[in-house]
Amino acid sequence: MKGLFKLIFWAAIIGAIIYAVKNVMAPTNNEFATAGNGSGVLPKAPVKSLDDAPLGGEISPELLRILVCPEDKGPLELVDGGKFLLNPRNGYKYPIRNGIPVMLIEEGKKYRDPNFANANGAGQAKVKQAS
Repeated sequence: MKGLFKLIFWAAIIGAIIYAVKNVMAPTNNEFATAGNGSGVLPKAPVKSLDDAPLGGEISPELLRILVCPEDKGPLELVDGGKFLLNPRNGYKYPIRNGIPVMLIEEGKKYRDPNFANANGAGQAKVKQAS
């Protein structure tokens, strides 16, 4: 009888180990498991380009306080209804896409505000003179 209990005990331990290994090693039923070769690396749907994402999105006030222009390291202002971050010193406007600021100098130049005098960081906004 004692031998029967030992056999049942060890069978249960081995069964538990096999079950645990099988569940850890087998891919889970999530969106990454069926992509590619089942390695869990690639998503099921292709990732869209950030350039195709809509402008705007919610940005936390803490993030806005620490974001600076990548070119002159100066503070930025939220403009155009929360769609861009503007550097008031050179007119570069950095787009916000899906709540993610795109802080690349090339993007700032691409969306540059024409109301600013020059792009070297020393200019102020143009003042229109009355004729």
